[in-house]
Amino acid sequence: MSFTVVIPARKASTRLPNKPLLDLDGQSLVQRVYVQATKSKANRVVIATDSKEILEHSQKFGAEAILTNTDHNSGTDRVHEASLLLEIPDNEIIVNVQGDEPFIDPEDINQTAFLLKEKNNFDISTLYSPIESDQIDNHNVVKIWMNNQEVLLFSRDPHELNETSNRYRHLGIYAYSLSTLSLFVSWEMSEGEKTQKLEQLRGLENGLKFGAKISVSKVHLGIDTPSDIDKALEIIKNGN
Repeated sequence: MSFTVVIPARKASTRLPNKPLLDLDGQSLVQRVYVQATKSKANRVVIATDSKEILEHSQKFGAEAILTNTDHNSGTDRVHEASLLLEIPDNEIIVNVQGDEPFIDPEDINQTAFLLKEKNNFDISTLYSPIESDQIDNHNVVKIWMNNQEVLLFSRDPHELNETSNRYRHLGIYAYSLSTLSLFVSWEMSEGEKTQKLEQLRGLENGLKFGAKISVSKVHLGIDTPSDIDKALEIIKNGN
């Protein structure tokens, strides 16, 4: 099965400027994500960035990288532009791997792609993990409700649906075909997306079917704050 991983890497960040170039024990953040992605079964891994500095840095450690526009509203828009520039076929699976997840398990990348391939009724696939008690009421932790492998809802509100037994923590990795991605970015922001600030609601509210599987990663840590850097360094120190 053929699929391409695209890693969006934006230079500007309110909380952590120039985040992709942050040093994590001798390797940059974006390099660690790239290395993990190359361990997957992807036939191609590409870093999509808005920065010549990040582009040149990526090429120095041997990554394929591509320069995209600086005015994209989201990583999804950046992945879409990169996919067009790379001339990826409309029906090929693209996996959007977040550029701030240095500990992503390569098998999670594989299973996100495989789920989309295996279940032809899904338009987009993603992942989830068990939700911890201290995450339930945390507005920054996105919740996902499932019915078997089909996604019912994404929300920051833990009580959006009454069915709490199938509520999990959503993880921001997505797989889709280029044709689905092109359709997605052509739509205006949906009402739910505006309210919740969750881009994936645009897909749900326009009738796309999401499928999801449970993550196998041991560590789920996105680097967003200085304290996250400390956590990442501790994980690296402990050999995880």
